[in-house]
Amino acid sequence: MDRSRTKNASEGIAPMGITALNEIALSDQPESRYECPVCLNWLRDPVITTCGHKFCKSCITSWLQNSGHCPIDNINLSMKVDIFPDNYTKREIQEQRMNCPFSAKGCTVKVTPLDLDAHIAVCEYNQPETSSQPEIKIPCSFQAVGCKETFESQEEMNQHLNNDTQTHMSYLMNIYSEMKINNDMSNASIDAKEQEAMTLWEAPDKDGKQTTTAPIHNTSALIRALYERVVVLEQRNREQDIVIANISKQLSAFAVAKMKQNNDMLLRYCMGNYVWKIDNFKARLDAMLKDHYKMLYSPGFYTSPNGYRFCVRLNISPQNPHCIALHVHLMKTENDDCLEWPFNGRISFAMINQYEPDLTQRDTMMSNSNLIAFRKPSTEICVRGFGYTEYAVVSEVVKNGFVRDDTLVIRIHIKCV
Repeated sequence: MDRSRTKNASEGIAPMGITALNEIALSDQPESRYECPVCLNWLRDPVITTCGHKFCKSCITSWLQNSGHCPIDNINLSMKVDIFPDNYTKREIQEQRMNCPFSAKGCTVKVTPLDLDAHIAVCEYNQPETSSQPEIKIPCSFQAVGCKETFESQEEMNQHLNNDTQTHMSYLMNIYSEMKINNDMSNASIDAKEQEAMTLWEAPDKDGKQTTTAPIHNTSALIRALYERVVVLEQRNREQDIVIANISKQLSAFAVAKMKQNNDMLLRYCMGNYVWKIDNFKARLDAMLKDHYKMLYSPGFYTSPNGYRFCVRLNISPQNPHCIALHVHLMKTENDDCLEWPFNGRISFAMINQYEPDLTQRDTMMSNSNLIAFRKPSTEICVRGFGYTEYAVVSEVVKNGFVRDDTLVIRIHIKCV
């Protein structure tokens, strides 16, 4: 696209019924905005402080009686003037649904987190098998390799897995070492079946004379002993294969969880300066050219750890099919009630020329407080976006050095003013 041409930023709306090429994955686990920082459990009777933090009413009441200040930022608080009910969060929590802990026994009921304890008390599947049966505990996923911890709930086990990664890795290394040692010992030693087989028959000496003559009826016993030995070895191999497969799955799960945690940290602490690398770009572009209702969305990134959250939308321009459109969208966060609305700031785009950096296309625009796009979002992602309907010509993006190794790079910098 002609770099000397002036582009005017405007408010845009994502067409209804679109099919995103990379949908934003929503986790089934409770978000941090629903967790009390004191008891680390679901918010019960949630309240919000004047400094913007959410707690269970009973937790913050007990805390302030002992300390008198916020447990997060140490700001002095008073129960009478600084604590307010958070009915919005309470309604959101009541909309959540959890499986009954006894679903494995057949219970199909799904309840809200706050009603879970009451349901468990009356659940027909909450019956001990015997009068002396201990309380049901959830064992650690690494029980097979040595971890003895048990938990009351899945949330407690998830927290344990996140906090004790190093300990679990040690268990895995120990079990691997034991397996290797046992394997070496089994190769070097003779077990009972081998001894039984050797007693049934003796090889002749060097002179060709047999020291003892094995009775003919021992032949069937020898075959039986050898057969049993083969079965035992095959069983051991199967068991070791299962253990190794389980360890491999757990290591893969840890790697995925660690990668997701790192990505989430980068998005939250990028301070509004996000680099969006769109891989497999040619295939994605072809899909958008065939269906103009398909769009690309970036992950949501933050202007500060507890600030505004934005994502970027790239699609074929509805006004000019030869151009691509580029817009930013506000996204809902757990701290929206503590932020100033509408958003006021400067938004900068830079489409990187990966062969000649001096030809990088840079554009800057200011927010407009009169537009819906910068008001507090009422849905997960604001339908209204703000940006350029004709940002760049598609053919020039592909051939002028903006795509390298089938990857398009766009840098976005959003700064509050």
